[in-house]
Amino acid sequence: MRLVACSAALVMTVGIASAQQPNQTPAQPASPAPDQLPRVRPEYPKVTEGPYVEKSVPKEWMLKITLDVLSEQGVPGLQSTTQPRQPFQFEQMVLVWPFVSSAANSVLKPEKIRSWLRFNNHDVVTGGFAKETTPDNPRPVLFKKMASEDLYPSGVQLGVWTWERPVTVQNVQLQIDIASTSWRTKLKDADAIKVQWPKGPWPEDASACFQPEMYVDYGVDPRTAEIRMYDRKIITDAVNTWTKGNPKEITPARLAKFLAFQVNSVMQITKQGFNLSPRTHFMEGLDIQGAPMALKNRSGSLIDVGTVLVAVMREAGLPARLVYAFQGEQHSRDGLYLRTWTQEERLRTWVEFCLYDEDKKTVNWVPIDYGPMRSTSSRMQSLDEAWRYFGSIDYHADLIPIAFQAFPPTTVMSYGSPAFWGWNMKPAIPGIAYQSIAISAGPDQISPGDGSPSDAAQRPKR
Repeated sequence: MRLVACSAALVMTVGIASAQQPNQTPAQPASPAPDQLPRVRPEYPKVTEGPYVEKSVPKEWMLKITLDVLSEQGVPGLQSTTQPRQPFQFEQMVLVWPFVSSAANSVLKPEKIRSWLRFNNHDVVTGGFAKETTPDNPRPVLFKKMASEDLYPSGVQLGVWTWERPVTVQNVQLQIDIASTSWRTKLKDADAIKVQWPKGPWPEDASACFQPEMYVDYGVDPRTAEIRMYDRKIITDAVNTWTKGNPKEITPARLAKFLAFQVNSVMQITKQGFNLSPRTHFMEGLDIQGAPMALKNRSGSLIDVGTVLVAVMREAGLPARLVYAFQGEQHSRDGLYLRTWTQEERLRTWVEFCLYDEDKKTVNWVPIDYGPMRSTSSRMQSLDEAWRYFGSIDYHADLIPIAFQAFPPTTVMSYGSPAFWGWNMKPAIPGIAYQSIAISAGPDQISPGDGSPSDAAQRPKR
């Protein structure tokens, strides 16, 4: 892995192959069939934040994302190859980036988000989120729900940038400054393990975790490049074996501990989780097997371990989601110890599950930092005791969520490995494109509406 040595920016480059999602594009909702009856949405319980996860030591962050999509084979800052340039030519473009409105440790500040969409280094769509966009006044829009009024999978929200005029460009760049607050988390374990399974429906954001997701329920067939549902038998068999066919015999928090230990026990870490370009040695994106294949191989990256854990938790009936995040501080305190995170470790993942107290009508998302948990003990601790890295994470205020999925859960395409974003174009999506994504973070020092772009030194250079 090669890293850019400027404000600890993390850079990924992605190549040619495309991937596609079967859900609908936010900017182009599908129309129902004329003879289709109106869908009756479920009655979700109204809930408030629960008492089982305490938050403290808040930190204000500005996460800085710069996405470059190039029409030729080249890397910002490096000399391009001699192959002929094939510019992007389109009449309409819809570009999608995910946003995490809230996680176990974090809350987004959508009113402070600013973005800059550029063609050939010229700003074309700028500013914060608006209620709508028009061809004459293009603005970014934040979609919180699908056209069906259902939440997107896992409750992620989708930012959409639309351009509706004919244009020919060599590169497209999207720059986003994302403001949020993160806290240290501490689980009241003795109380949490007593919370029983709900008898009625889960809250809406928890129910959204049971929607099909890429790399959990389906993926791209490498032979045909088509989207296919996974054969999840190995996931089902594992849960039945581990729980003796009765996962709800113990409470949700106990089950989450039990499954986290089982997955960590069978999975070996054999790779980094990133693809490397043999030419540039930059990251090409996230290297994800898909949950069934990772469990079958019993090996993979920490991302694969998290994907398996999410899959088995959902199979057991427990709403869970994988959080992709960035480590804001390279040095952070873990209990009494000061931990130094390598540059590779700063792109982080953890799993969180829904703890829903049906009697109190409260919800807490409980984080499991399963990576560090792997080094705590080779034997299962008592399920009635507090576990390190289960709910209580001293350095959680330094972690800034990026997404709940490696690829947006809507009908968009990307190139090479998944890297959080996707787009659609008319009349056709380019067959070849090359991208780079820079991710960095710092304390939130930008005032709302000041129009300040990210520090130029943190952007990939051409």
